[in-house]
Amino acid sequence: MSSDNDKNRGFPSWDGMDHLSYLTVNPFIIENDESHELPDKDLTCSECKHPVTKVSERIEIFGRHDHSFGNLGYLVQLGCFRNAPGCIGVQGISHGYSWFRGYAWQIQVCRKCYTQLGWIYMSEEESFYGLIFNTLREVETEEENNLES
Repeated sequence: MSSDNDKNRGFPSWDGMDHLSYLTVNPFIIENDESHELPDKDLTCSECKHPVTKVSERIEIFGRHDHSFGNLGYLVQLGCFRNAPGCIGVQGISHGYSWFRGYAWQIQVCRKCYTQLGWIYMSEEESFYGLIFNTLREVETEEENNLES
């Protein structure tokens, strides 16, 4: 019998990521420059709904926004963001065992409920947030809510 935790083991899978609709937008197939912009949806903490960042803060590191890493036998899937004002750093900064070579890291938690949301990665040139997809939820815009009604 498999548990919910077993679903996160093994090979990368996008099962369970359908709650983040912005991940389904492929900017390379969009032809006019005006539509390259992603909707500016808020991304909130899945536990307490506190605003964490915005879809428009999405960036690519090493050529990708989304990354998957193994951690103690579990798969961690995260996205990279320029800024995440809803996070706060805890514990010290580590220079070892970074998933992003050349970057130090620090654990980031929700400013409201203290759920771990991911990490901030820092180098001499830049910093970015690696946020765990399963800890984020999109806030629907008023336009989307009106379409569903």
